[in-house]
Amino acid sequence: MVHLSEVANIIASRKSIKMSAEFVKEFMSLRNVKVYEVKAEDYLKASLIALEKSVDVNDALAYLKMREKGIKEIYTFDKHFNKLDVVIIRES
Repeated sequence: MVHLSEVANIIASRKSIKMSAEFVKEFMSLRNVKVYEVKAEDYLKASLIALEKSVDVNDALAYLKMREKGIKEIYTFDKHFNKLDVVIIRES
């Protein structure tokens, strides 16, 4: 799983800060993009999942938010999601 901030940093370092900001603005304006609030207690819960499942804390956080929202499928190449109870979608 790639986080928006990571993509923005890559664009900024390889192209420009302006391109990075434009990408974020356009991405966040898409109708099918939803941003969910993350609280401190979410990170605490995610850290427990991460320890239990041996996955990255941010992957555990995404999994936690998916469960809260009833989302059961994810499009990812991140192998850590194989350890979590989700359906991984990969186009061939």
